[in-house]
Amino acid sequence: MRHFCLLLLLVLACMKAAAAEPFLALDRQGARSLVDANSHALPTIIALWSSDCSHCKNNLKLFARMAAANPRLRLITIAVEPLSEELAVPLDRLGIPGARYAYGPESPDALAHALDPKWRGELPRTLLFDGNGGKEAVSGVMDEQGVRRHLRL
Repeated sequence: MRHFCLLLLLVLACMKAAAAEPFLALDRQGARSLVDANSHALPTIIALWSSDCSHCKNNLKLFARMAAANPRLRLITIAVEPLSEELAVPLDRLGIPGARYAYGPESPDALAHALDPKWRGELPRTLLFDGNGGKEAVSGVMDEQGVRRHLRL
């Protein structure tokens, strides 16, 4: 019975890992498409983060909790560093849903500019789309009330 339980746990862990969204390499065209307010018919959060940014992880936890509570809220993450397998670890650990992107082979400055021409690289950076054509960019740690206000929820 013990072996069966261990096997079942292993199978469930593999299924959960397989269910996680794969990372996609982001290019300038893709970045511009992602941040087009007209392409978001639902409230959407795009969280820019990096693996060494502790404040980013605080925002990601909040966003994951909000997305779990509201099925209409979309969460997209963009790692502002080169695509690597290690990027999935913190997102998987935090249970972050949604599409996952990381910087592709183009210039990081060009990708950052395509995402947000006013952005100067500070993290965390969050792009909030209300689903009705509205878009706002916020730098720093966010709270739920602020996110709701920006998303008009």
